[in-house]
Amino acid sequence: MKNMVKESFEFPRGCLVLYTRTPVAGRVKTRMHGVLGEAGALALHKALIEYTYRNLAQAALCPVQLWVATEAGEEASNAYFLSLTSRQAIFQQGAGDLGTRMRHTAEAVLANADYVVIVGTDCASVDPAYLRQALAVLEAGTDIVIGPAEDGGYVLLGLRSAPVALFENVPWGSERVMAVTRENLRAAGLSWQELPMRWDVDTPDDLARLSALNDAFNSFLNR
Repeated sequence: MKNMVKESFEFPRGCLVLYTRTPVAGRVKTRMHGVLGEAGALALHKALIEYTYRNLAQAALCPVQLWVATEAGEEASNAYFLSLTSRQAIFQQGAGDLGTRMRHTAEAVLANADYVVIVGTDCASVDPAYLRQALAVLEAGTDIVIGPAEDGGYVLLGLRSAPVALFENVPWGSERVMAVTRENLRAAGLSWQELPMRWDVDTPDDLARLSALNDAFNSFLNR
């Protein structure tokens, strides 16, 4: 819903970026198709977007933007996303692999903010308390904060700058993402802080944990 975020923020110098994809059947949550079908996977994708956005935006910790990955013929500022926020808060991720897109996003946001936190909308375990912890670390002056994921990736990335080394040669989508990211940071002599490990929603095995977060996800567990 629009206008749910207060005018004042706990961390006004920061910005939360929620990373997501345009909701199109057959193109989202493809690893769920065997259990949910294309329509069910699309419904789950939308439910995760709405849950993550509303859960974190309502906390009014910092300004929130939606950055959308689109394919040819898709529009980032479509009616679905406009039902959540204003056109001015919706951006297109652009081309390239995930690392290239995140670096581009961070550079763009940091032109107008002191620090940025990027969270995927499938990272439903990132709650306001976890986000607040990341923002507080950045506010205190730490350059990089990362929330590791149980599957070997990460659920949250917070930055005061966007060093190229952070994103180089990372096998995106694999269980080696966090390990290679740590190697990159050490090799570049960069310091960072890690938050407690969390989980995201990628495979059918992840569905059971959603019911503990919100009753709205129960319909996906009973198929």
